[in-house]
Amino acid sequence: MAATITGLKQIEANMRKMQKELEKKAKKAIRTSLNAGAKEAKRIMKPHIPVLGSSTNFRQKGTVKNNLRHTTKVSKNELKGITIIRIKRAGKKRMARVGENTRDRTDPFYWFMVDQGTSKMRGRHFMQKGANAAKAKALKVVAQTFEAEMKK
Repeated sequence: MAATITGLKQIEANMRKMQKELEKKAKKAIRTSLNAGAKEAKRIMKPHIPVLGSSTNFRQKGTVKNNLRHTTKVSKNELKGITIIRIKRAGKKRMARVGENTRDRTDPFYWFMVDQGTSKMRGRHFMQKGANAAKAKALKVVAQTFEAEMKK
């Protein structure tokens, strides 16, 4: 006795469609949760960043702290993403090179010297200290946000 099953092609097509929709939703949830975690990490990291006592003719008070930024990238082919938190300028502005003469008081080009130190100054290591302080809370926020986004 032979049995004929109809509709398998439609079921396969619907399953592929549902899988694509799920992947699209997951990528959006990954981006949202990584951004939420980065914002929480930056909030915790900012108090660790040293600030000048007062503004000078060459440097504005809080330049390094105000340029703590994050970038989130989500993979196109896989369900994964990465967020990088670092000191960089807003928009497409580039930081000056160390030997360059700059009149911009808000350029944080010297941040790595404050963080890592020089031959004449000990490093403050604020990025590592801040990252260690923020790691657990940021991961918790990422997990909670991802779970909430996927339930929507």
